[in-house]
Amino acid sequence: MCENEGVSVSGLHVRLVQCGEQKAWSVCLQILLNVTATDTGDEASADDEEGDEDLESVLSSASVCVCCYYPVQQHSKTLHFTFNPTTLQDDKTIQGGVSLVVQVPKAEYGSPVVVVSPTNSTTELTIPTQEEACSRGLDAVYCKAPRLYSRSAPGAGAFLLYVSDVERWRTQEFLVCKRHERDGVCVKLPWRNASQEFGVSFSSVAPCLCFEICSSFPRVQYCPFMNETVSSRSVSVSLSVSSSPAAVLWNVTAPCRLKLEVRLCVWDWRNSSCSSAHTHTHSHTHRWTQTNHTHWQLQGEFLYVQRHPSLCVQVEVSGLGLLDPVCPFEVRRNHWSIPLVLCVCLLCVTMLGAYAVQGTLKTLVSSVDLLLVSPPDVDGVCVQMCVLSSSLSALGFSVSLDLCSGSALCAVGPGPWLHAALRRGGRVVLVVTPGACARAEEWSRGARPEEQELLEDRFCSEVFEASLSRLRGRAAGPFLLVQFEGHCPPQALPELLQGLPLFSLPRQSLGFITELTRGAAHTHTNTHLRAAARVLSGALRDSRRTHTHTLQHKHNNTHPDCWI
Repeated sequence: MCENEGVSVSGLHVRLVQCGEQKAWSVCLQILLNVTATDTGDEASADDEEGDEDLESVLSSASVCVCCYYPVQQHSKTLHFTFNPTTLQDDKTIQGGVSLVVQVPKAEYGSPVVVVSPTNSTTELTIPTQEEACSRGLDAVYCKAPRLYSRSAPGAGAFLLYVSDVERWRTQEFLVCKRHERDGVCVKLPWRNASQEFGVSFSSVAPCLCFEICSSFPRVQYCPFMNETVSSRSVSVSLSVSSSPAAVLWNVTAPCRLKLEVRLCVWDWRNSSCSSAHTHTHSHTHRWTQTNHTHWQLQGEFLYVQRHPSLCVQVEVSGLGLLDPVCPFEVRRNHWSIPLVLCVCLLCVTMLGAYAVQGTLKTLVSSVDLLLVSPPDVDGVCVQMCVLSSSLSALGFSVSLDLCSGSALCAVGPGPWLHAALRRGGRVVLVVTPGACARAEEWSRGARPEEQELLEDRFCSEVFEASLSRLRGRAAGPFLLVQFEGHCPPQALPELLQGLPLFSLPRQSLGFITELTRGAAHTHTNTHLRAAARVLSGALRDSRRTHTHTLQHKHNNTHPDCWI
């Protein structure tokens, strides 16, 4: 039974405190009571005849009782105290405050507790969990947790995570999980004790990558890469197009919730830059969502968009800058069916003719990369360019033809595609036609169409335009010129193309092959070069016989634009 003897409680207050001794701290309840004691006539010890008695011998005694109710158990605490009757008020009562400390059983952490004292004084509160108590600074043994640190291991291409004070935690089994962002899904890792280190590859490192470790100690979270930055290669942008209403749907995937801006822009093929598009569109952005355990996704759309090949979407990420633009309406060349069929037939003939020298010459020129660039008026030389490309490929050259690289051009654009091809080294072959010279003459004079004209014009060879831009920057080293006999030759080369080696095919096939192989890693014999020149000139002469049929077909069936 919990009873108060001669005491009434007028106030009850409870708070959580840290109690115990060092290395044995725990959570306790500090109970504060406002009490009113009444003199009941009981004295602790009294004898009026002994004048020299101590003051304590005439003190009155009283007691106050407190009960603590937990969900599965209860405890009571009685506090006995004394007071001097001479200090009583007129109503023979005395008021004061008393306090007592009650230790909370560890099993009751996280549970509610009701503190009751007789005379209807009641207070209820919730005991913090072990993790909450430790996070509030409780200096208990069970609050001690290992700390994770990281160090770079370039030889392994990773950061290595390790536990501090290994000897102390070597025998301690624990669980570790990782998450991207503090509220992301935590994925369990195969790391069990401090005697091992755990590797995180450089490509997986992100500032939002955090690790949680738990065992008999509270769960602790560490984010060791907060000073790192997200790699641009880990951020991807994808687009899709809807027709009703006309909209561009964009999707950005990254390992962290990045601060970014998505905008529409107009791609300038000449300057290889994307300027802001002043269009009357509406945009909408959703919230970041976690698509899997390692990536976050942000989606949005641009509504009421007008389709145009130069219209692109570009993302600017805080700390990374501008990402490469993605152009959803960039057109593809898909109307070369008849000329390509002829190219396939001529390719078969060329490969049979080159079979005798193919094995040896392929070994010699396998390291030579060639890039064939179409002129603006490509319709007249389409077949010859296909034959030239197939013949050089059959002879062992590594040939890239812009007419046959539609998917790559649509993926990155003509300018970046040319830049990537030039980075691999090799030679660039420009086909000279009246249209090519006219376009180069405009570039020599510095003439450029206005931005609005750029949006409305439909270029037949953006790669040719990008090549002229490179030449204008005096990067003439890898470039050479060819013209096909039987076509109207240009009267004079424009200033931009002057000084470049020029070959007339098929008549100068030997000089052309010799120039292409100049500076190669292997030494070529005259026999091999002459044999290769004969194969090339023979294939080009055969193509001239089919050229009349191609022109007649184009006259009867209007050829569509190069870009649709």
